[in-house]
Amino acid sequence: MNISDSPAITLAPNTIGITVHFGEHGMALLHKIGQVLTTDLTKDLKFKKNHEEDLKQSTFIDQLKKRRSIYVLGKRVHLSQVYLAELIQEAVRSCPSAHNSQSTCIVILMGDAHHHFWNVVKEVQRKLVPAHIFAGAELKVDQCSAGFGTVLFYEDQQIIQQLQKKIPFDAAEFPVWSEQVSGMAQYAVWTCLADAGLGASLQHYNPSIDADISKVFEIPKHWLLRAQLVFGSIEEKVAEKEHYKDEERFMIYA
Repeated sequence: MNISDSPAITLAPNTIGITVHFGEHGMALLHKIGQVLTTDLTKDLKFKKNHEEDLKQSTFIDQLKKRRSIYVLGKRVHLSQVYLAELIQEAVRSCPSAHNSQSTCIVILMGDAHHHFWNVVKEVQRKLVPAHIFAGAELKVDQCSAGFGTVLFYEDQQIIQQLQKKIPFDAAEFPVWSEQVSGMAQYAVWTCLADAGLGASLQHYNPSIDADISKVFEIPKHWLLRAQLVFGSIEEKVAEKEHYKDEERFMIYA
């Protein structure tokens, strides 16, 4: 190497330090080192980002797995009613819907309203279920009443009818899509509650309770009840879920 291409080191006057002067080859060497460092840092950042995304995906699957049908519920809930109400509403807001119909409507019942709802359900059941087997039906209703709250899922029939008129070609499909929209909302709320440490189970006492519940809670006439999600503290450990064989359920082509 020519001496002129080597870095020259001089002491700056009246200072404690070193000033380094690089020739043309020295600057080229620094440039290459910078490229290597930048490449390595970029790879590290990309790897870290991909790893974090993998963790996020894994966490989301874990959240889905927390959602189970839990029937033995209690009132030992440490989250505020305000927080739970907003959590449930945000879950529904975040759900997709056919043609952005947003047809899912909900009624959130906690405290006395929750108990009143299940008392109404019990009285309706008393009229419908034969006396000699009513004790079993009553036990199931009381089990729901023991929970902390209930979410009623409705589908706005007015919105569905308007879409049927607007897009007559798909008129027959909108009621089907409405059920799918409601199912997604139910699943989203259920999963959010499970992730918050609460148990829940989905009930279907409709349509026998529709008229009485609509009267008690002043439900709009064009709202159609589809399901009831009762939730609360988990008072009994749930058994491991058994799955059918993957080859019986899934087909993958690539």
